[in-house]
Amino acid sequence: MEKVGPDVVRAGTRCLTLTLSEFAFAVLTLPMPMSAWANDAVKSTDVSEAAAGFALGISDDGEISGREYTQARADDEDGATFTTIDFPGAVYTIANDINSRGDIVGRYDMPNGNVHGYILSDGQLTTIDVPDSIFTAAVGINSRGVISGLYRSPDQKTHGYFLSEGQFTTIDCPGATFTRTNGINDRGDATGLCVIEGVGHGYVLRDGSFTMVDFPGAISPSTQWPGGGTQTNGINSRGTVVGGYIGAGDTIRGYIRQHGNLATMDFPGAILTWPHRINTRGDVVGPYDSPDGVRHGFLFSRGQFTTIDLPGAIATFPVGISRRGDVVGNYTTADGRTHGYLQSRGHRDDDDQGCDDADDSNAHHDND
Repeated sequence: MEKVGPDVVRAGTRCLTLTLSEFAFAVLTLPMPMSAWANDAVKSTDVSEAAAGFALGISDDGEISGREYTQARADDEDGATFTTIDFPGAVYTIANDINSRGDIVGRYDMPNGNVHGYILSDGQLTTIDVPDSIFTAAVGINSRGVISGLYRSPDQKTHGYFLSEGQFTTIDCPGATFTRTNGINDRGDATGLCVIEGVGHGYVLRDGSFTMVDFPGAISPSTQWPGGGTQTNGINSRGTVVGGYIGAGDTIRGYIRQHGNLATMDFPGAILTWPHRINTRGDVVGPYDSPDGVRHGFLFSRGQFTTIDLPGAIATFPVGISRRGDVVGNYTTADGRTHGYLQSRGHRDDDDQGCDDADDSNAHHDND
């Protein structure tokens, strides 16, 4: 396993802190239309009970299509390589997303407890800190370089943000006590979590308006993320959303939303499934827990589930996937350390050229 860390890339790394002197800063509390996706207006179908099935698409009429799955392992992929990402001096590093240019964003924790976001671009690491924040994480990035994430202000409130062309914009759901921003697509649509009156709701932020996403029957409160309920994680530029909701036993279950309809997305036999990102092709990545409690990653692509277990890892947590199928996330080793990683595909095909186009296209501590 190639390692990107102090011994490999420090000499070529710019460990810069983006501060107020370099960025403008705006606060944006956006209106939320009342035409939210009401639970009684969505069609929900549970496909998790099928012995070998998976929802691949939902028609405008709410009909769900699927196919039988086969299960493979990440090391079955021809020529795939894994690269560890460790921010120099950090005790904890995770990678949260990757865009079509190969830019990676994530979070790192220093020994003094300070938490920062970062971007890895062209082999250079750059720290991202929202001005005057006490905690910053970078969670999503689109092919235009717009970054989404969350930060904590000195009053201990958590907010979402965008970083675009040097300007930070705060994202707060109206009436929320907690807001985080997760994925962002090339159209600028974003997903996330907001807590209103103690209940967690997923959201899609599009053209300046919030729309709530609530999976029918989701449980609140929860120990999994603030407010429990539902969280939206990823959105591609076709508007398909993936995320998680709290089910029975305070466990995370997955879902997909397409054409205004919801369907569960559960890795067969898993006790936890948490889809995090979906790319233009409809490839989905995230973690799942097997019945023995071990955390594995999964990729769902072209009707096939692939388990992602990194070499030497005791837990694997994929979070982001690019158009070409490169995957980023984090993994834990036996010494308890958490590292970011990049899983690169071994080949390109005709769809791998250039950036995602306009038709293209977290929460738990391990994915902040």
